[in-house]
Parts: sequence; structure tokens; C-alpha cells
Amino acid sequence: MKPIGVLLGVLLAIGVAAGVNILPNPSFEVWLDTIGVNLPLGWLTSELAHPGSAMKDPNSHSGSWCVHLVASETSAYAATTTIVREGYSYRFAGWVRTPQALGGSFVLEWLTMLGSPIGMPVVIPTYYSTGYREYSRWVTAPESAFFIVVSFATLPGIEAYLDDVTLDDTALAALEEEAVAVSQPVRLRKVVVANGQGCWPITDGCLFDLSGRRIQRQVRPGVYFVLPKAAIDRHR
Repeated sequence: MKPIGVLLGVLLAIGVAAGVNILPNPSFEVWLDTIGVNLPLGWLTSELAHPGSAMKDPNSHSGSWCVHLVASETSAYAATTTIVREGYSYRFAGWVRTPQALGGSFVLEWLTMLGSPIGMPVVIPTYYSTGYREYSRWVTAPESAFFIVVSFATLPGIEAYLDDVTLDDTALAALEEEAVAVSQPVRLRKVVVANGQGCWPITDGCLFDLSGRRIQRQVRPGVYFVLPKAAIDRHR
């Protein structure tokens, strides 16, 4: 299964999902039928080649819909991709329900900007459960990684329900958590640097970039956030 080219095209068409989760349509609530095949928005499934192998189904973990995978003589799968940053950590999670002892596996594969595999794929097997079971893993993008392909596939003869597949950018979450952890509510102030001048040094707080890293030197043009210094001092 090499859906890389189609997946990258989908990503460019719909953009990166907003918020901490960076996978598109994680709960499979939006489906399209523009090419005669019913597919969840932002995902490629085995339904393209094998009708009836990856269907829209109401037996969801959350929301209204999930992906019902039914493998007959070949594997059934669903896959998507998104952009990552090398050296950064992400929390992957997905929910699966299957009546088989081994219901299939999640596979997380890193790619370079040109689409070549890099590093070791992460394989997460799933097992029998009467209800949905969460499978999660912390992963770190290797050097030169630019994309990650997230897929779930079953072996022939296996049936599974797939829902709520997410990849959380923990660096973005870390900045929010630091603000919440201090005593009393604290507001982050956004600042925009046009030319690297005029906002440095920050005297009333600490400056963070969009990845959640504290900036302690001259900044480049971009968007940054200021956490009040008094709040940080109380938190120490």
C-alpha cells in the first residue's frame, strides 16, 4: 500500500487541521462522494479498490460516524497524512473495536519533504474488545522528517471499527499548559514581529514562539506569545 502521492494531494487541498490535533477529520464526521466512492474527508481507504471494505458506519466511539473496515481476500485500510516538525514529540491516539483476537495494526511512518521513508515505522497492534479501546503512543519525529503517514490496516478476514484518530502537537499544548498551571487565570498576549525590531527585550513577561519554546535572544519576524513574568515567578 503506497497511497503517498494521493495523500499529499489531499493534504495540500484541505490544509492542516486547526488546534492541537493535526490530523484531518479525526472523528470521520465528514464524508465525500465526489468521485463515486464514499470516503472520509482527508483520508484514503481501501474502498477505492475494494467496495465494501471501508464503509461509513453509525457504530461510532463519538460523534455520528466511524469507519467500518471489513477485509475479505485482501487488507482493508484507512490512511491519512500531515506535516510534522523534526525533533518534536507528538501523542498519537486511536480508538478501535474488533471481534477478532488480533484486529489489525496502526502504522505511523515518517517521510522526508520529497516523500521518502525515514526512520523506523511505529507499529501498534490492536486486539479483541467488546467496546472501543484506545491505543496511544508518544512518538518523536526523526531528523529530516517533514510528513507522517498514519494508517490502520487489517489482515484478510478481519473486521474492525475505527474512530477518533488524533495526533496531538504537544509543543503547542505545552505553552497552554504552562499558562494554566500558574495560580489564577493568566492571559497569553500575542505579539507580531514585522522586522525583528521594536519588541525586544520583553520587560513585562517571557516570550515564546509558536512551538512553545522560550525565546531569550533577538527574534525573527513572526508571531509570538508573551506569558506575564509575575505569573511565572509565582509558579516557580
